[in-house]
Amino acid sequence: MKKIVFLILLASAALILNGCGRDSGQKVLAKVNDKVITLDEFKERITRLPRHYQQMIRGQEKAFLDDIIKEALLHREAVKSKLEDDQETQEVIAEAKKKILIARLIKNRVEDKVAVLEEDLRAYYDGHSEEFMLPERWRASHILVDTQEEAEEIKDILDQGASLEELAPDRSKDASAKRGGDVGYFSKGQLIPEFENACFELEVGEIGSVVKSQFGYHVIKLTDRKSPEVQEFSVVKELIKKDLERGQKKQLLEDLINSLHNNAKITINEEFLGEFAVEEDELAEEAQ
Repeated sequence: MKKIVFLILLASAALILNGCGRDSGQKVLAKVNDKVITLDEFKERITRLPRHYQQMIRGQEKAFLDDIIKEALLHREAVKSKLEDDQETQEVIAEAKKKILIARLIKNRVEDKVAVLEEDLRAYYDGHSEEFMLPERWRASHILVDTQEEAEEIKDILDQGASLEELAPDRSKDASAKRGGDVGYFSKGQLIPEFENACFELEVGEIGSVVKSQFGYHVIKLTDRKSPEVQEFSVVKELIKKDLERGQKKQLLEDLINSLHNNAKITINEEFLGEFAVEEDELAEEAQ
């Protein structure tokens, strides 16, 4: 868990070090040499993380603080070593700054502009009902044994009025035995053909003849059948919302890029790209 917390710490963009040293009346959680980490700064550091990371840290606050201290120590040592003046470091910082600025621009111009209304969700649902159609489904319970003789014996017992659901835990070798033999709902093509074909021929509540498959011998009872139906709006509402938001983001980003592109002066020397392709081909030949 500590390794995970440390990775979360390194991945977070909001460095608490930027705010260290401001202990004006605040509760001092920790000191690292001349740097102060206040309780408020610590809480803020956690709240800036994505929600699923916050949940991972819950109960591991001491480990998270330990990793902040490690980061402070490493940062101080890097500064003492004058690594921030290194050309390669400056190039990495410049590239990171560029990406952060782009991310902020996209957030301001794209993500914050996305707005999907309730009526938008309902309109999409009503106009695309075929996307939310559930196929015909069957539900069955079974008892699986190794020999046909045992399966026929079980079939006879069930024909005399015994309950398959009560018999399955003691007689079936399948994992479904603990659920009374219930395999749940399935649609065509999800289970082995022998099992499915037997179910398709049964009426609800009927127990069929013994069926052989690669797993053994099955005694099958069809317990339910559902006709094709459209899922309720409440079930698919969040899925629709995510899809519409994704579509809006894509469109807003394309519009932003197109606008910037149309208002910019761009010149491309395509002959240089041709030279680059030749160099790539030469490298490939040398590698062979």
